[in-house]
Amino acid sequence: MEDRMGTLTRLGGITRATRGARTFEWRLEEQSAGAARRAVRQTLTAWGVTEGDIDVAVLLTSEVVTNAIRHVRAELRAGVVWVRVCVTEGRLRVDVTDPEPGCPQLVAALDTDEGHRGMAVVASCADRWGWHPGPGGGKTVWWTQVLEVRVPFVEVPLLRRVLSRSARNE
Repeated sequence: MEDRMGTLTRLGGITRATRGARTFEWRLEEQSAGAARRAVRQTLTAWGVTEGDIDVAVLLTSEVVTNAIRHVRAELRAGVVWVRVCVTEGRLRVDVTDPEPGCPQLVAALDTDEGHRGMAVVASCADRWGWHPGPGGGKTVWWTQVLEVRVPFVEVPLLRRVLSRSARNE
């Protein structure tokens, strides 16, 4: 078990988990953005979130984690980035915490800029977003999404029976 926990820590893995929330931790390295995208996709898929909502969550996670990696000062590079994913009452909330204390910048990028659009993407795709000081002098950037309602799998056969009966009665 100790070897498995060491592997999870090195590769980035779940640090805490509850029924409706998961928290992941990675080093501030370029490959961590990809690991965060995969972790959010796998978690939300397992929770039955629709593909469209998952795609938005993965995009926003990627933008904020990438910002954390790219904009952290050299003396804070040894730190980590945490991603917390939580679904409550039809709403997804994702928190990304990093050691850099500066607030995220919403920049009006030029058409020729190759970057500087991360927070604009978050602001345009999230239902709400914001940030607050994080633990140890860092910050947490968060956003929420209202999730699409999905008919539970167990109800689909019942719905088909009701529809077929109504069609026969017409």
